[in-house]
Amino acid sequence: MATGASIGEGGAPHPGGAPQSGALGGSGGGAPPLKSNTTHLTYPCEKAEFTLLNGREYSGKLMEISWGRARKRKIDTSSNRGISLHAERNRENVIKRAKTAIRRKSMHNHLNFLITLTTRACIGDRAKFGAMVSEWERRVKLLIPEWETVTVMEKQKRGAWHAHSAVHGWQKLILLRGIWQNICGGKGQGAINVKPPPGRGKSGHAQWDIVRLAGYLCKYISKAVGEDHVFDKKTYWHTRGIDNPPVTSILVQVGSEEYWANYIVQFVAGRKKHTWTDYNGAIGRAANF
Repeated sequence: MATGASIGEGGAPHPGGAPQSGALGGSGGGAPPLKSNTTHLTYPCEKAEFTLLNGREYSGKLMEISWGRARKRKIDTSSNRGISLHAERNRENVIKRAKTAIRRKSMHNHLNFLITLTTRACIGDRAKFGAMVSEWERRVKLLIPEWETVTVMEKQKRGAWHAHSAVHGWQKLILLRGIWQNICGGKGQGAINVKPPPGRGKSGHAQWDIVRLAGYLCKYISKAVGEDHVFDKKTYWHTRGIDNPPVTSILVQVGSEEYWANYIVQFVAGRKKHTWTDYNGAIGRAANF
């Protein structure tokens, strides 16, 4: 994880001591061995406890650091799968996880153009429209193996669903439209259009900033999960080649996570650095975008 300053450099003492090396299971720095693949753990070591800081880097020197200590939770054993006493809380957690996944996938794969898929017919069945989107992605992928996309859905005022697909670079719109129209029932039954960033207008440049596009996709998740969403069904779609950013982890002493996260994440010109924590600092995130 590249930083503006080396963690091992001298200087003022840091809360909780210096971060431990060997966080990926090696022997360097006397770090405690990792016994699980999860990235949300707290490790006891002698008389101290350590937490993993997980770093992800993107293009343009963008970076985020996240952490999550183990917390005691009350397990709900009185409800069956799909029927919970805390449905609203669970829905909010689904939205948070989906937004995080979309942001990371979109930024890591440098998706910087947005296209919308609509149908002439008023398709209000979310499952039916989702199946059409999946088939469209499958057919495009067969013809263009390197093609990648992340797709979210939104309900129009007339009650019909339509999709927003983030892609990288200029697209073969004639091909994409032809495949979509064939799925919708023929020419004129479906449309695909390029959506420029807000404020650009139809004549403006259609390329998006990757952070802005990721945020634009995320804003639709709240509505998508709340509108006709079925338990255990997709909240978004993506092609198989869409990867998550690689994670680099270090161990820091419990209580010093926020300090070290802000120490590692450097300011980037034109971007806003921010930090978020919850549960008294047990979970959190620092980013420079």
